Amino acid sequence: MKKLIVFDLDGTLTKSKSAIDREMADLLNNLLEVAQVAIISGGDWPQFETQVLKYLPTKAMLKK
Repeated sequence: MKKLIVFDLDGTLTKSKSAIDREMADLLNNLLEVAQVAIISGGDWPQFETQVLKYLPTKAMLKK
């Protein structure tokens, strides 16, 4: 299995400038348990928090 998986945010994980949906949040959370994940975005940090972090469970392994 790959050790690092990288995604583009807008247009890949979600529609441009939209938040991830519940299914994507669950999939990312599950993936974080087995691999390191990076999400690339041209947006600023507050936008990333609004689109992604706010929808991940509080127990998500964000260090990964």
